[in-house]
Amino acid sequence: MRKVLRSAVGALLCLALLAGCQGKALPEGMDQDALLEAGKDVMLLVVQGEYETVLELFRPDIRETISVEDIQSLALRQLDGAGVYKQIQESMTTGQSGEGEEYGIAVLYCEFSEKDVLFRLAFDVDMTLMGIDIQLP
Repeated sequence: MRKVLRSAVGALLCLALLAGCQGKALPEGMDQDALLEAGKDVMLLVVQGEYETVLELFRPDIRETISVEDIQSLALRQLDGAGVYKQIQESMTTGQSGEGEEYGIAVLYCEFSEKDVLFRLAFDVDMTLMGIDIQLP
């Protein structure tokens, strides 16, 4: 019972946060729908265990600093106990900047059979993957 209550409260809080969030503007020329679609594609590859494919999607300078094992470790650690992927419940985009570069982030709040999972996938203005963050809300 406590697990169900915690999940329900967590889901409501995350939905409220996502619904109330207005992200920063995306970098000029970056399309929201394309960013969300690219984020969804990468998220599904991670969920399906296609870690080598995910690594190949990273920008070359970032790809040099990570490995398939790093991606696999992140996914297995953060998705442990989440169960089977079901659907994206909510999504949004936001723009960010850092180290003199602008990028867009696809934020996907996903329903799994046991726990909900939040994915954040960062892409540069050329729509090349820059980063993945996976969290249990």
